Amino acid sequence: MSKTNLPKSTMLEKIMYGFGDIGANLCWSFMAMYITLYYTDNVGISAAVAGTMMLVARFLDGITDIIGAYLIEKIHFRAGKIRPWLMISAPLLAVGLYLSFHVPADLSDQSKTIYIFATYTFTAAIAFTIYNLAFSSILNLMSLDPDDRSNAAVVGRIVTTVGLSIVSYVSPILLAFWGGEKSTGAWSKISTLYAVLCFLIVFAMGYLIKEKERPADAAEQGDTKEPAKKEKMSVLVKAVLSTKYTWILFAIFTSFYLYFGVAGIRVYFYRDVIGNFAVYGTVSLMYSLCRLPGFAVMPVIFKKVGQKNAVMGGLVIAIVSNVVMFLFPKSLTVAMTTNVTMSLGMVPLLSSVFVYVANLIDYIYTTKHLRAEGFVAMTSSIGTKVGTGIGSAAVGWGLAMIGYNGAAETQSAATQSGIVFLTAGIPAILAVILLILVFFWKLDSKKSEE
Repeated sequence: MSKTNLPKSTMLEKIMYGFGDIGANLCWSFMAMYITLYYTDNVGISAAVAGTMMLVARFLDGITDIIGAYLIEKIHFRAGKIRPWLMISAPLLAVGLYLSFHVPADLSDQSKTIYIFATYTFTAAIAFTIYNLAFSSILNLMSLDPDDRSNAAVVGRIVTTVGLSIVSYVSPILLAFWGGEKSTGAWSKISTLYAVLCFLIVFAMGYLIKEKERPADAAEQGDTKEPAKKEKMSVLVKAVLSTKYTWILFAIFTSFYLYFGVAGIRVYFYRDVIGNFAVYGTVSLMYSLCRLPGFAVMPVIFKKVGQKNAVMGGLVIAIVSNVVMFLFPKSLTVAMTTNVTMSLGMVPLLSSVFVYVANLIDYIYTTKHLRAEGFVAMTSSIGTKVGTGIGSAAVGWGLAMIGYNGAAETQSAATQSGIVFLTAGIPAILAVILLILVFFWKLDSKKSEE
C-alpha cells in the first residue's frame, strides 16, 4: 500500500506528542537537573551515597521494564494498547516527584537514605517506566506513515523544546524567589507546582492521542472488534533479541541518555567554576531555544543529506563543542557559545531517536510478521534508564571523587577541574560513542538486511 494511504497523525496529536513529554519532563528532567543538588545541599546526603542509590535503583528499573513490557503486550484496553498506559502514568509521576522533593527534615541520616531510595526508585522504576514504555511505543501507533512519523517527531521535539526552555529558565528564578537552593520551602513549592502540571499534561496526552489501526490488522480481525491473536511472549522476546539492531538501539539509547544524564553537573559548573548560579537559567534557556530553528529545518536536511548523515554530522559538532568548552572552562562567553553549538549538534539525533524505535518495530513486523511494540519499547526504555541512572550516579560519584563539599562556599581548584571534566570531557567521549553506533544503524523506513 502506498505510504500516502496509510493512517497519519493529526496536527493536534503531533502537538500533544510533544506537549505531553513536557509534562513528563517536569518530573524527570527536573529531577535529573536538580535532585543531586537537593540531596547534597539541602537534605545533607553525601554525593557518593546519592550516586550509589541512583545506580541501585536502575538495577530494579531493569526488572520493572521487563514487567512493564510484558503487561503492555498482555493487557488490551478498550481505549487502545498504549494510550491508557500514558494516563495511568500521569498520577504516578506526579506523586513520585512530590515525594522525592519532600524528604522529612526530622529523619536520621539512615532514614533519609532509605526514604530517598524508596521515592527515587518509585519514580524511576515504576512511574517513569510506565510512561517511557508508552511514549516510546505511541509514535508507531499514532501514525503508520514513516514520513509522517518523522514529521510528528520533529513537531513533538519543537513543542517539547519550547516548553522545557521555559522550565529551564524559570526553575532557578522560582527557586531564588522562594528562598534559594538551600531552602526546603523552595524545593517543596516548586516540586508541588510541577507535580500538578505533570499530572494534567501527561493525562491529556494519553486522552487526546488516538491509535491508528494497521490495514493488515483490520483484515485479520474482519468485522469483530477483538484484537488480532497475539503470539506467545517467548516468541516475541526471541524475535526482538535475535536482531542486531535491538542491541544497537539499546546502546544508542544508553549512550544518548547518559550524555544528557550527566547534565546534572552543569548547575555545579556554573555556580562553582563560572561563579554565577543565576546565569544557569539563561544558559539553559539558550541551550534549548537555539534548537528550535534546527528542528524546523530538520525535515529538509534529512531529505537533502539523509537522516544518518545529518545525525553523524551533528555529533561531530557536539564533540568539537565539548572539547572547546573543556579547554576554556573559565570563560562565560566560551561556555555560552559552545552550549549553543553543542545543542544544535544534538538536534538531528534528538529528532531521530524515537523514530529509530518505530523503525525497529516496523522492521520486526515486516521481516518476522510480529507485533512487538512493548518489547522494542522495553529495549529503548531500559537504555534510557541505564543511561540516565549511570549519568546521575556518575555525577554523585564524580563529585565525591573530586572532593566536593556541599557546605563550602568555594570549591578547591582540583574540585573545579574535576567539575569541568564531568561537564565537558565525559559528554565528548559519549558523543564519539554515539557517532560509532549511528554509523552501524542501517534501518530507515525501508526494509534492511540483517
